[in-house]
Amino acid sequence: MKFSHLLDLVHVPGGIPASRLASDLALVTSVSLDLADTPLSSADPADLAAGYASYRPRPVTAVVLTYNEEERIAGCLSALADDVDHCLLVDSGSVDGTAGQALRARGDARILSAPWADDFSRQRNLAFGEVTDGWLCHVDADEVLAMSHAGRLRRALSVLDYLLPDSDFVVSPVIADVDGPVYTNTQRVLRADGPFRFRGRVHEHPYDPDGRAPARVQVDVRFDHSGYLPEVVDQRGKRERYVRLDRLARTEEPDNPKWVYYEVRDGLDHRSASEEELRAAFVLLAAHAGETLPAGPPGYRSERIVDSWSLLCELALGLGEADALRTYAALLGEAGRTVEATYYRTLLESSRLLGRLSALVDEIGSVQGAEEPANRHLMARLFELQSTLALASGRYETVLPAYQKSVERGAGHNVTEDFGMLARVLAQLPDGAA
Repeated sequence: MKFSHLLDLVHVPGGIPASRLASDLALVTSVSLDLADTPLSSADPADLAAGYASYRPRPVTAVVLTYNEEERIAGCLSALADDVDHCLLVDSGSVDGTAGQALRARGDARILSAPWADDFSRQRNLAFGEVTDGWLCHVDADEVLAMSHAGRLRRALSVLDYLLPDSDFVVSPVIADVDGPVYTNTQRVLRADGPFRFRGRVHEHPYDPDGRAPARVQVDVRFDHSGYLPEVVDQRGKRERYVRLDRLARTEEPDNPKWVYYEVRDGLDHRSASEEELRAAFVLLAAHAGETLPAGPPGYRSERIVDSWSLLCELALGLGEADALRTYAALLGEAGRTVEATYYRTLLESSRLLGRLSALVDEIGSVQGAEEPANRHLMARLFELQSTLALASGRYETVLPAYQKSVERGAGHNVTEDFGMLARVLAQLPDGAA
């Protein structure tokens, strides 16, 4: 039996006997294709469940990078009480009460002093010299395991160890920004004795010695992250630090397009950037992203090319570059990013259609002077149509005047029905949403 088959049986009533195996395996939400094809030690789910009942999981160590985290570290470590056996803090020279707060929350926490060297990967990889058995779970000090998910991480790692003892892979819990996006491909948990190490001064991920991205497992374990709240970003100077590290990495690896992508993404505020800044960013990114993907799976050097195409679409929107938007949306579609491709194509086409509708509103208005008794009934219908088109195209200042003109000429019934339907839709909105 392959691993993917067993995962499918989790969702089939009676597919796997009610057991520790069934409940823990249900925490695995997706796996990469290479892992899905892994053969298991038995083809009998009942046999696998029986063996797992007495399985003793390997230890889990939380690795937390710290620098002046006294306000956050206790909450971070306390939330992990049911999921990790050990805690290792890699501290970059805190001068506040980080160490004391950590030890109060977790008396057995170890603190490794490691001066900051402008390199997040270096800090994370130090853990491999300190821990050689079990799992390393990299958690940021401003991330807190959701209370309702306590215990899930240990269970998910246990069942993965049991079923895939000889496979090399990383595990991705979900990280949810407070009032922000949710990240699933986080690659935060890996075996201490495995082949993967983090690379990149910033935006670091694990890779094998040849720079290949590892096989991945996603699990239903959520950490809530407060570090990207606007006030935190400003207070701790995160944007400036990330851009500085992006540029340093780009200087060291000028042929790696990922650093241009990160420099543009981290350094450009789309809301306040001038047209000149947007265009300069677009030209820089387009010159490095290219329009083809290298052969083989994404790796250290090629993993952000498709993301660059998505960012180029955003920049093209801000610049009004329809041809560029069309080009990069098509590339996103070819790369399998169908949601993004559809979004940008729809924006492009809807903008064109709305512009045409708006032009038709003006065209109808331009013939008003040609009205005479013989065509008054047709003008009534034209004004009715103008009101509908104005509503559809966002020309709201024209909606009521056109409607009133159509009513004065004996028409407007269709618009009245549209208004009634719109009122019924608005009445269904939650309180305050309108």
